[in-house]
Amino acid sequence: MNDSISPEPNSQPMDVVLARPEELVEGRCPTVALYLLVKNGESCVGRLLDNVGPYIHEVVAVVNDTTDKTIDVLAEKCKQHDLMLTAVTVTAETHPHLYILDVAETYRVGKPLAGESYEGPFTGKPLLADWASLRNIGWELGNSEWKLFLDADDVVVDPESIPGLCLALEERGVDLATTKYQYCTTPDGRSQSEAFRERLAANVPAIRWHGAVHEVLRGQRLAAHIDGNLRVTDMRDSKGAGLRPSGRCFKILYHEGRSHHWQVPPRTFLYLAMEAKRTMPRLAEAALNRYMELSTWREERAWAMNMRGEICEAEENFEAASTWYRLSLLEHPGVKAAFRLCYTTFYEGKWEESVGAYNVGLANKSVLQVVDSGEVLEDASKILMASALRKLGRVTEAMSFCEEALRVFPANSALQALHDGLAKDISRGVGG
Repeated sequence: MNDSISPEPNSQPMDVVLARPEELVEGRCPTVALYLLVKNGESCVGRLLDNVGPYIHEVVAVVNDTTDKTIDVLAEKCKQHDLMLTAVTVTAETHPHLYILDVAETYRVGKPLAGESYEGPFTGKPLLADWASLRNIGWELGNSEWKLFLDADDVVVDPESIPGLCLALEERGVDLATTKYQYCTTPDGRSQSEAFRERLAANVPAIRWHGAVHEVLRGQRLAAHIDGNLRVTDMRDSKGAGLRPSGRCFKILYHEGRSHHWQVPPRTFLYLAMEAKRTMPRLAEAALNRYMELSTWREERAWAMNMRGEICEAEENFEAASTWYRLSLLEHPGVKAAFRLCYTTFYEGKWEESVGAYNVGLANKSVLQVVDSGEVLEDASKILMASALRKLGRVTEAMSFCEEALRVFPANSALQALHDGLAKDISRGVGG
């Protein structure tokens, strides 16, 4: 899962899909401000301004805990692109109310959720713990009609779509739009995961950031999920990202839960489970159980069930994992749950169901995936398909999948061995 998804907790999103570039209208060019939250982005923020600079009018940057020349680079690039720059510096000294002290005692307030004891590690330093309030500091600044939200290490694939998209949203009465965000990419550019992320907001007071971490934008009018325009890739090359304290998001969510006696929004439990599922699986299960008691949004509930499956899968309890993935698919059609079910049923030896789950994953690609999807799971599942189809005696189909998988994973020796075995089967006339 990515850092954030757009619909507010316990609500169904309202979709206005502008899927094709030709739907974008020509005419008046709305003014657009780029809003940045950046830490030590000297190495990449200039690239972003070169990327979107021709299509925006000003930059509003909240620069937190920065020790490099980020502001200097911003100033130089804004001068090159004739953009107005407003920069706000935030530290534990200037805004102490946004920070907690990262020591053991901070996380011992209230009561544990599942009898857990969090043992760190701790840095002993201030930890930024209210990201929505941090963003809202800069969110109140700027004079443009639209606000474009990006990270310093993002790249917009089609920045030329920004002006027309803003105008199209205006005509439809939309004041908040999310678009596809591709992240965790492989070296050849394939997406390991992608989801929707807030990108454009009208400059109106009602739209604000909410959430201590994995923060989201919320408005009061119509929100749009736009699939096809303003596509963004997270390049993951900001040096600021490497300075994040270990377990930062978990610490913020855990402190929030304990300090509020676990009277927190459903999504806090969901995000806590996401952060804890590998290191504290029992806490993650307890958080997911609490979430399921509170949540009514079916797609997000499906994500929670998929997360339960991943916890079971990590423990090699494939039968339980398969059960959770099936429940996830019953709750809402998803790509990730289907391809994960392909994996777990394969290791249960249920070849037919594994093949069926793969086909469900392909079919679900046509469904709007607000929460999570990606290319890599599909590619990896092709290896399983080749093996499962061979087990079922469908050798010709197996060879087709094996060859597709080899084009993606040419150095995989086990896959090459499977290919050689299938070639021998075909030469002997084995299977169909």
